[in-house]
Amino acid sequence: MTISIAARDPDSSQYGVAVASAFPAVGAVCPWVSADGAVVTQSWDAGADYGESIRYLLGRGFSLPTAAEALIAGRDGSVGLQLHGIDAGGETYAHTGEKCVDHADHFTGEAYTVAGDLLASPDVIDAVAAGFERASGRFTDRLLTALEASESAGGDKRGDNLSAAVLVYGEPAKLYHNLRVDTPGQPIADLREAYESALETERGMDDEEMQKFWGDDVPETIREYPIRY
Repeated sequence: MTISIAARDPDSSQYGVAVASAFPAVGAVCPWVSADGAVVTQSWDAGADYGESIRYLLGRGFSLPTAAEALIAGRDGSVGLQLHGIDAGGETYAHTGEKCVDHADHFTGEAYTVAGDLLASPDVIDAVAAGFERASGRFTDRLLTALEASESAGGDKRGDNLSAAVLVYGEPAKLYHNLRVDTPGQPIADLREAYESALETERGMDDEEMQKFWGDDVPETIREYPIRY
């Protein structure tokens, strides 16, 4: 199973993905974000040749539907692909190939998309969507809440996940914008713990604490952690 949500936060203009899978290293393969959108590639035919190409095309003004359909067309493996997301123009896109394993489906909501395969039931996608719509607080927190809802609805029909990740593009970059767990067992719960730990680290870097160490002139490069996408 892979279950994921891609979304745009209209208040902050951040783009993000949360994803979990019974496949290892899901954070290295599936989520792709930039200033121009958020996209997930998953199931049999997924990875950087889709993700990096779509980021490139979005950055040059193509809509996500146009970019995605151009990449899918004529590619035999796309029958085993799930690809979904949202672009800077607010256009959403979702594709589930016929070779994706049941239960496999997708859903498009207001400024977000959800997709999954090898799910215990259709309720998993519904739970993720409902969880995101009900959630409040930081955008990253809302994405994690949606992902957590997948477990309560049955998750993977084969059992426990092997990996989970959250990836958010936003300014300024935060430590909790790029987190991965690659430990079998309960990676979604572990991802929440990693998020809370990153939040605590960020709180410990407020101006007062920084000035105690650096003095009044805290270097700007010390205040921020540019992260890799």
